[in-house]
Amino acid sequence: MSNEPQQFQLSGAHAAAGVLAALSSAFDLKIEQEQTVTITFYDSFDWRLYQAHALLWRESRGRERWLVWADLEQERLRISGEMPRFVWDFPDGRMRDDLAPLLEMRALLPQMVVKSRVRMLRMLDDEEKTVLQLAIEEYEGREPGKGESVALDGRIRLLPVRGYRKPRQQMLQFLTEELEMEPVSGRLLDEALTAVGRRPVDYTSKLKFHFHPDMPAQEAARAIHLHLLDAVETNLAGTRADLDTEFLHDLRVAVRRTRSALTQIKGVFPAPEVEIFKEGFAWVGQVTGPTRDMDVYLLGFEEYRDSLRPQFRQDLEPLQQFLIRHQKSEHREMVKKLNSPHFRKLLKKWRGFLESPPEGGAPSADRPIGEVASRRIHKIYKRVMQEGEAITAASHPDALHELRKSCKKLRYLIEYFRSIYPNKKISATIKAIKILLDNLGTHQDLEVQAHKLRELARQMADEGQVPPDTLLAMGMLVDGLLERQLQTRVEFHDRFETFASRENRALFTRLFAPAGKGRRGKRV
Repeated sequence: MSNEPQQFQLSGAHAAAGVLAALSSAFDLKIEQEQTVTITFYDSFDWRLYQAHALLWRESRGRERWLVWADLEQERLRISGEMPRFVWDFPDGRMRDDLAPLLEMRALLPQMVVKSRVRMLRMLDDEEKTVLQLAIEEYEGREPGKGESVALDGRIRLLPVRGYRKPRQQMLQFLTEELEMEPVSGRLLDEALTAVGRRPVDYTSKLKFHFHPDMPAQEAARAIHLHLLDAVETNLAGTRADLDTEFLHDLRVAVRRTRSALTQIKGVFPAPEVEIFKEGFAWVGQVTGPTRDMDVYLLGFEEYRDSLRPQFRQDLEPLQQFLIRHQKSEHREMVKKLNSPHFRKLLKKWRGFLESPPEGGAPSADRPIGEVASRRIHKIYKRVMQEGEAITAASHPDALHELRKSCKKLRYLIEYFRSIYPNKKISATIKAIKILLDNLGTHQDLEVQAHKLRELARQMADEGQVPPDTLLAMGMLVDGLLERQLQTRVEFHDRFETFASRENRALFTRLFAPAGKGRRGKRV
């Protein structure tokens, strides 16, 4: 029975009124009063639930409010209440546990609103007992915050009653043979999105380019920069509204990648313009940095608190309140700058430049991107190897920080141009870099956090009275962070030794080394 159709499409000749009349003439039905149901589908901005093949919606019937969490096969969980914004706002239970690893820190946002007119039918036997229920539903959908609604195909849903298989079979036979109705295989959300001209997963921060190695280098660079500019602009509204921390994070990543591409994809644009835009996007990084810092410390606050012994955890409460206040003030200052004519002019000029770049003055503009990319990647790879091999136990932490920056440049370049190279081999190089970068990133982050916590302690003391126990607890945090940093420093040498293995050296040489420098040839 589980494989039998549950829903049938209502459209054209099978409009609701006609089907209702046909059913009423063929079966003994009790028709309930029509109800209006509003279904609001929620997901993160980057569609994390949808990509996990799951749906979450709020269902409103009169004064009733239900949250429904479902997978592709069947409804899983249903609880009453209003719509939480973050996963930590959900009540303890299975729904929260299922959502947490998918959503992480992302906010739930309304993605589609579907208004449904529902007429419930009860099929009765000779003793007036209900042996089958049906729901005839007519829909209209709209995007949240937009008034224009679009009519959708309706549905008739079968709701079996336990112990009454024969009436269900009779109804299925009538719908398929007499009315020639088609089962519905798609989801209501997909149909509604299509009807209003949207598609799911219409935003992702991932880089997906398809370059041919003979493409002119400037053309490829423009495609990269236009994608990154789209990411900046797409995340602006969510950043200004502070919907969740990932809007600002993705905006800053796009800005950082833009600066890296301007620096590392050399000779494809005139040098004077490159310098102007590098300076402009460096300013964006600076004005968004303080807010992101506060976001990071607030996101990590529970981990900070849990790293202390239980008797000291409550002492960090003043730190959390301090971070919340300063995040709000830093965010206000950041929004002022993002709303400024200077910022708007920067984005407008940058898009204009990319869409109509000036001719001349760029020596590598017309060179094949396969050649430009391989030469640059190989050069940065050699720099990574030189910097890594020079690091000893006595090296200053700045040496690891410089190596991290070089590794990030290398990773960005390979991710930009991965479509030029064999997928399996290029994936292996990215994996090798990520393993090393995880260590270097943790080492740098721990040092920065320890330094920042000391700075915050002084700032809290300067701004007013702060409990001594809070300063002591923050001191414990700093000690713990520095202890962990020492451990990552010990682990670094093993990580780099793995990265610098003979196998990886051969892989990078085969893929990127210029002809005549150890490379036997490369298929692209």
